[in-house]
Amino acid sequence: MPQSSICGAVYPNGNEWKPDMKTRILSAALLAGAVMLTGCGSKDDAQGKTAADITAKSSAKDIGEAYVNELTRIADALETVDNKQSAEKAAKTIQKAAAGLDSLQEDLDGKADSMKTLEILAARSGELTVLQTRIMDQMMRIQREHPELMETLDQEMANVK
Repeated sequence: MPQSSICGAVYPNGNEWKPDMKTRILSAALLAGAVMLTGCGSKDDAQGKTAADITAKSSAKDIGEAYVNELTRIADALETVDNKQSAEKAAKTIQKAAAGLDSLQEDLDGKADSMKTLEILAARSGELTVLQTRIMDQMMRIQREHPELMETLDQEMANVK
């Protein structure tokens, strides 16, 4: 049986899973989630922490909560799209979210305790999956029912990194 390393994680072949690998995996997962899910911004109807609430002293738990809340705001905005006016309003929300998610990504990258951040986001993986599905479902619905509105949304979603 492989011995435990300092970080406590080893591959079945005995190699240590290094923290820098975890950081890369976390960053890739967050980037993929942001690209697939799109971002959101102001504190409109959001419950709890948002990107605007996050400071250098914020905990990993607060950053995780803000990330989930920003993505929830995106899903909620997309669910309202059924005409040009609602698409423009959703696009503004998405534009604010892109900035919010970028800010959160910087905060996550700057956290000294990346293991704790990874644990917090891993604990929220179920919520993130549900949000991802909601957003993808809404994007498909809009494409199917209102393809003319996709251009309005696509322009803003392209800004999410």
